[in-house]
Amino acid sequence: MNIGPLDPAQFHDYLTLVDQEIRPAGAQTHSWEDFPLILGQGNRAGVFGILEDDKVVAGAACLVRQFQTSCGAVPVAGIGCVVTRPDRRGRGLSRDLQTAMIASLSSANVPLVVLWTDQPETYTGRGFRPAGWEFHVDLQNVAAANGFPSGFSCRPYADKDADAVSSLYGRHPYRTIRNPGDAAQLYGMPGTTGLVAVGQGDQVVAAAFCGKGADFVKYVCEWSGPHGLVLPLLDEVRERDLARHVLVPPGGQALADSLARRGAVVTARTTGLWVMTQPEQLSRYLQGSGHGGGIDPTDPASILGTVGPDGVVVPGALDLAVWGFDSV
Repeated sequence: MNIGPLDPAQFHDYLTLVDQEIRPAGAQTHSWEDFPLILGQGNRAGVFGILEDDKVVAGAACLVRQFQTSCGAVPVAGIGCVVTRPDRRGRGLSRDLQTAMIASLSSANVPLVVLWTDQPETYTGRGFRPAGWEFHVDLQNVAAANGFPSGFSCRPYADKDADAVSSLYGRHPYRTIRNPGDAAQLYGMPGTTGLVAVGQGDQVVAAAFCGKGADFVKYVCEWSGPHGLVLPLLDEVRERDLARHVLVPPGGQALADSLARRGAVVTARTTGLWVMTQPEQLSRYLQGSGHGGGIDPTDPASILGTVGPDGVVVPGALDLAVWGFDSV
């Protein structure tokens, strides 16, 4: 058994396996279209596979980015698209893959790793723990806002808007620090619909993006701009039946509060499954920002917070936001 990066032909085999095994029923897009960064050719070095007779029998991908957090810029790895060929299941291949990937990330001084899965019980035995928090807001019974202020209107997102929308996204206090070119790929994904609010001279001043291919169906997975313009954009989203929910990560609570005052149901959920690969490095980030005392740097919930059994957010030592486009 050989665990390691894949050559171009093996990478193609892995993508085919991902499409076959984990695409939602009825998906109209391919996995690499819904996850263009982590499954793109530019991230081939971030894909690990297990080979037998030079064929991929299991694989997983990870994408490393800096995240702007309450403790400054922190490198975070997202792991996703974990697949095993059906005739090779039950042999611990997925566990071996993740062990190798986490060891590699630890050696590269990446202190935080997050994984998303519909089977959390499978991964909690491998060191991953539910942590972090975000709000999911139901838009269906929200009272309508008063429309756009005078001089503003909305239209569909166009490719030429990528830089302007990326600049708006960059104003969020907590976010992924995206690489050049990331935004254009994310905002132009098949299955994703964007609306922008524009002012004088067709200047883009707010944005809302619905869906992420076959993921985040009927969800606003990213929004940016002043709340006075985002709120009427969300009304447009609902009226056009583009989305019925909106994701609100840490740093965006004021929008959730505004929607709650208009009748929205707001539910707190954990962000994903996390493992800490470099507790000492995390402690240094926290201490550099005036935190540290009484915090267990090996416990994801202590660092990132969590959602208590009563559904109330329990804050952690570090505020970190994962927007929908950045989940893998």
